[in-house]
Amino acid sequence: MAGDEQEEEREFLSDLKARSGRDLAEWMAAISAQGFADKNETIDWLRAQGFPFARASWLERIHKNGGRPIYASGPPRPTPEPRPPPVTPTPRPPTRRETEELDKLIAAAKGYRPLYLLLEAEIRRAVPGVGVSPKAGYISFAAPREFAALTLHATELRLGLALGDRPFSMPLEQSRLRGPGAAISHMVVLTDARQVNADLTNLIKAANARVNA
Repeated sequence: MAGDEQEEEREFLSDLKARSGRDLAEWMAAISAQGFADKNETIDWLRAQGFPFARASWLERIHKNGGRPIYASGPPRPTPEPRPPPVTPTPRPPTRRETEELDKLIAAAKGYRPLYLLLEAEIRRAVPGVGVSPKAGYISFAAPREFAALTLHATELRLGLALGDRPFSMPLEQSRLRGPGAAISHMVVLTDARQVNADLTNLIKAANARVNA
């Protein structure tokens, strides 16, 4: 019945931040940033972030409903008309060889592949136009100069950031990444989707601003 589904939706959304690291508004923004062509792409992506099919489908329906819960009181808000994207640098499309090398690097993450996909989406949202490319043993993020680097392991992801003389304090530690240049000075070890939050986004933006401002 509608009353039962409304209560189920309320419980699902009230626990969303604690369970996934993002609240409803943040998930709606993350979905919009992907630019999916149809609902199946959206659902598949959400499942890759760790949602079971039923919950992924529910979030897709809410997104289609203009970001408004399905059973919220009042008439649903119309889906806003898409706005023209801001003018940002367009990275060169990766070659077939680069795509294959990138896939090999991502495969090293094993069970942390969904965490990588979440992190990549967040970096793309934080730095529009960022270029993502494979390097010798790591993934480079540049806009146009490299401001972040990532090594993927079966037990963790190591995100290196160009933060200069910023003090080392948790979660920031001295970079131990092999491959990137000395500009990648700091590192954050990631093992949980909840670590991909506003604090990490601010560090990513700060690294890009320092290198590419």
